[in-house]
Amino acid sequence: MKSPKDMKIIQIDITNACINRCSNCTRFCGHHTKPFFMDFETFKKAVDSFEGYEGCVGIIGGEPTLHPELEKFIDYLREKRIGTKLNLSRRPIKNMQEHIYKYLNNSCSKIGFWSSLNNGYYRNFEVINDSFDWQLLNDHNNKCLHQAILMSRKDLGISDEEFIKRRDNCFAQNTWSATITPKGAFFCEIAGALDMLFNGPGGWAIEKGWYNRKPEDFGEQLNWCELCSLCLDVPQRISCEDIDDVSPTLLEKLKEINSPKIKQGKYCVHCKDDYDKHKEQYKSFENCDDYMQAGNNIRTTTDNRKYYPRSFVITKIEEVKSNINKKTDWVVISKNKKHAQKAVKFLSDMVINPGCIYKYKEELIFNVLARSIRDELKNVNDFDFNVITQKYPCDKIIDINEDVDNCIFNKLNRNIKKAFKIFKYTWI
Repeated sequence: MKSPKDMKIIQIDITNACINRCSNCTRFCGHHTKPFFMDFETFKKAVDSFEGYEGCVGIIGGEPTLHPELEKFIDYLREKRIGTKLNLSRRPIKNMQEHIYKYLNNSCSKIGFWSSLNNGYYRNFEVINDSFDWQLLNDHNNKCLHQAILMSRKDLGISDEEFIKRRDNCFAQNTWSATITPKGAFFCEIAGALDMLFNGPGGWAIEKGWYNRKPEDFGEQLNWCELCSLCLDVPQRISCEDIDDVSPTLLEKLKEINSPKIKQGKYCVHCKDDYDKHKEQYKSFENCDDYMQAGNNIRTTTDNRKYYPRSFVITKIEEVKSNINKKTDWVVISKNKKHAQKAVKFLSDMVINPGCIYKYKEELIFNVLARSIRDELKNVNDFDFNVITQKYPCDKIIDINEDVDNCIFNKLNRNIKKAFKIFKYTWI
């Protein structure tokens, strides 16, 4: 086992609300009758407690983008840990999977963000990409594997001697994270999640230096390991199956807390006899990202449209105010309709940052979510759209003339080549 101070990452669990009900979720999403949302004072205390910690402090859920104060949380964490905004994900992104690995994969960062790339990520795209150059993103619409967690070693007939040896070498505690929840600090993120699920006694006080505890100081928190099977050779399942693997003892405990997922029959029970029959087929993960490697490291694809533009409204500047309402997403202030249509066609298949204003020819493309203008747009009739670019910092005014023109040229070039091949084949 590791002392939290030696871990590369320590998490802050700000909520266990989630849009998914993944198989064998580490936060047991789907088993809670009511999600929690950490309050800002607890979050501040958590961030402040990391003074002197050299690793990465992460924001995680559940799905953290569901937290109503996420932007406030991120701003505070960024200011305390890195002190500056980052210039990330400003230009149009053609391939988000590639972008994640190329630009959002700084494992030496002081802060990190875990999300499932959903509608909430889109709403918070600007602040997330102003802050985190290490983003662990996974839309779970893939073949990544989640290992069973809710299987008691006693149900499986594993001896004290074998279990203690495995527990003390658990891949999760050694390669994943300690955590802070609304109920305190924990040596292991799974222990923190189990304490929340089963209404445990809570963790250590959230105070400076709590993470310096050594394994011999973990004390009663180790009792949660008895309910966790991540250190054992147990079943694994594709995450999007939404089925949890459980042993009889855990099934009864889940019934006692009125787990919605159990009521819905979203589980598979493994008793000792069944486990003994198949245990030679099971093997525990060993490394932090084995679950993603099993799915060929696919974190997202173009099939997931949740972080793409929703819609574009093309309007003249004198009509823009009447075209903005609660459903508005992107707005194109247009002087030339053909140019506007070219820009929209290009941007519709790109991941673009709602915090930026994009310029193509004389067209301006902006989003009502942008922090630079959103407060002023509450009184849209008082807003002067003639000076809209002056509202944005220079690094969020993005010229896309070359991007669009290259896209048009490349498409034309491909069509010419295709036509030539057809002509050549027909002529011959």
